[in-house]
Amino acid sequence: MTTIDSTSTGIRVGTAPAESEFDELDRTPVRTFWQLVRQRFLQHKLAVAGLVVMIILIVLAIVVPLATGDLYGKTSLTSVNQPPSLTAPLGTDDLGRNLFVRLMKGLQTSLIVGFSSVLIIVAVGVTVGALAGFAGGAADNVLMRIVDVVLSIPTFFLIVTLVAFFGGGDARVIILAIAFTGWTLAARLVRAEFLHLREMDFVQAARALGASDRRIILRHMLPSAMAPVVVAATLVVADSVVTEATLSYLGFGIRPPEASLGNMLNAAMDNIFRNPILVWYPAITLILVVLSASLLGDGLRDALDPRQRIDA
Repeated sequence: MTTIDSTSTGIRVGTAPAESEFDELDRTPVRTFWQLVRQRFLQHKLAVAGLVVMIILIVLAIVVPLATGDLYGKTSLTSVNQPPSLTAPLGTDDLGRNLFVRLMKGLQTSLIVGFSSVLIIVAVGVTVGALAGFAGGAADNVLMRIVDVVLSIPTFFLIVTLVAFFGGGDARVIILAIAFTGWTLAARLVRAEFLHLREMDFVQAARALGASDRRIILRHMLPSAMAPVVVAATLVVADSVVTEATLSYLGFGIRPPEASLGNMLNAAMDNIFRNPILVWYPAITLILVVLSASLLGDGLRDALDPRQRIDA
């Protein structure tokens, strides 16, 4: 392109970019939303650490119980309170049970309760919130009043009542009790997103083109509304694991000889002065689960926020 240059004064009036600059701009990669999310997440070092710890815990909770079978419940009066060894890396408890194997079985139980309850919470909460936010009017009022009623009941008291009434010690009852009281957060989050999204141009365009309500909800609105639900789900996993551990510790949850982090803490409290290390194993494992889930949720929240800056 032509540039105007005054040789007499030495002042350049205009400068046109070189063609190589345009070529460089053309070669700039265009990143999708999920590529940006991944890059933002990887920049969050604590979230990455939380993800690594969570993966390690999940792998151990799957592999060790599968490899050892029912060893977690076998007692041996000749191996009571033994120190760590090759066969028992964490030693044995006051009944001669392998602490490491039992700890991994307890971790498996707690994670199953946590993730299973979250799946139900997300399914119920997203369904109720989507219907309320999309329909509006009377349907919205009725569904939100149901949410208000559930929220008005003390959560832990309701969970204890349900578990005690329908049978303590059954993991399925604990999962359903936690899910029954936990779906309200997901419902409110999705409803708020749907109330905003239903007035957006792309939703109005889909409706004008004759798309059915089901297609608009599933294909256009729901994917855009899932970001806060994903973040909330990771945090609810931690809450569910803590709730199960608390129930088992108090005697309302998983009961021996089955293992969970809560009943291991309960059993260790009887020997806290003679063998206090027994308390640390389930306590530290529980802390790792909660901390890694919290860090993961924090990182996902930042990664899914489009306002977050990407460093070159």
